[in-house]
Amino acid sequence: MTKLKYILCAFVFFCLLIPAYGQKVLTSVSIDTVKNEVTTFVSLIDIPQGGRARFQQRLPVEAKLLVSPVLDFLLWDTNRNIFTIITPKYPQIDTLSFQFVCKINLSGNEITWGEAAFMFEDKSKQVRKISIPAKIYSVRTPAIDSAALQKGMYYIQISASKSPQKIGDLSKSVHLQNNHKIIERKTGSYYTYLIGHFSAKETASEKLKFYRQYVSDAFVVAF
Repeated sequence: MTKLKYILCAFVFFCLLIPAYGQKVLTSVSIDTVKNEVTTFVSLIDIPQGGRARFQQRLPVEAKLLVSPVLDFLLWDTNRNIFTIITPKYPQIDTLSFQFVCKINLSGNEITWGEAAFMFEDKSKQVRKISIPAKIYSVRTPAIDSAALQKGMYYIQISASKSPQKIGDLSKSVHLQNNHKIIERKTGSYYTYLIGHFSAKETASEKLKFYRQYVSDAFVVAF
């Protein structure tokens, strides 16, 4: 009876260790709306001893790989818009971290970064796979909130629409001057975009002449 008790205890301990040990893949994405670049950071956690590891990331069709991992012992390639990286056999359990940069058109308000997968050989030489679903990222440059509007100040309204606009695109289209800011204001179902602040109506009217070169129906509003 005592021997059976020890066997049962050992089995329970082993079962508790299994979920505590396992492979993981961690990813994060950084988006630069000025350079139109997307940087992906990847960490492959606990690659098993004696096995190879493979990471694959589906890229948007228009994406162009700019920077590959600076790791001499890795094989990497992009075919059919799939970024692939393959490691050699690992002498011991280890973790690998790297990043890659892609040039991409960020003209819209969001992008879809494709699905990814981490595949590896376990100790039994069986291929395991951890899948990462595709994710949608917002690429809108945040506008200054309407709470920044100040009573008694003047602003230049340059746009109004039923859907939010990308601030970076607006800034380029109106040739926004360095010391000016675009404020996004939501009223009802409309988004309005204002340039300010101006303490005097005369100052706002003078600046209006400049912005009307690019937005013919821009006008001055007071708060």
